[in-house]
Amino acid sequence: MVQVCIDKLIPGKEPTKYTKSGTSADVMRSAASARMALIREKMWDVGATIRVRFMEGQLDVQQKVKKYALSWMEYANVNLVFVPKGDAEIRIGFKMGDGSWSYIGRDALDIPKNQPTMNYGWLKSNTPDDEYSRVVIHEFGHALGAIHEHQNPAGNIPWDKEAVYKYYMGPPNNWSKKDVDHNLFARYSKTITNFTKFDSKSIMLYPIPAEFTTNHVAIGARNTTPSQLDKKFMSEQYPRIKT
Repeated sequence: MVQVCIDKLIPGKEPTKYTKSGTSADVMRSAASARMALIREKMWDVGATIRVRFMEGQLDVQQKVKKYALSWMEYANVNLVFVPKGDAEIRIGFKMGDGSWSYIGRDALDIPKNQPTMNYGWLKSNTPDDEYSRVVIHEFGHALGAIHEHQNPAGNIPWDKEAVYKYYMGPPNNWSKKDVDHNLFARYSKTITNFTKFDSKSIMLYPIPAEFTTNHVAIGARNTTPSQLDKKFMSEQYPRIKT
């Protein structure tokens, strides 16, 4: 089964510009020098303290989520602080059956304080550590402003759209055609993102099986850790302040 998370967007605040043409003009320039892609206006301030609180969940599951979430601080100049109660910019739920998802970057600030801004819908006590690493680092990438790598303006993936529609419009996803278009085919515009070349090793890429492409070549793998280019990109987007 292909398990992917979905973009959580706030109605009325969706990015207004997507690129679908795939022409060279759509992928030429970038403000960044490594691969990966972030939405500029949704990034936190460099050096920001971002509070994180669990709204539910078993202690051992919480501890594993915290472990992998904090790994982003090795590369990005942000301070993720887990708090036991009170206000928190990122609030984590564990609603089974609701999938794994996160609002992108500062969009979390617009979510009512009694609601989660991130969810893990299949993590349990017996879930393997590599799956924790894959899912948690991915969702916290979203929380820092990163988008899915397949929606990078430079992606240009040769989707077999009919095969993708058939898969995702059936169980267990039961997406509409519009859901598939939004979550998989639409690419963010270069005018609102920092990006460069597509990175098949990015933690923000879910594997694309061969049956989903017109050339029948799989793209990416089950990436469980940030790629070297992910690390470089985050360190450039959230740089250490030199004194």
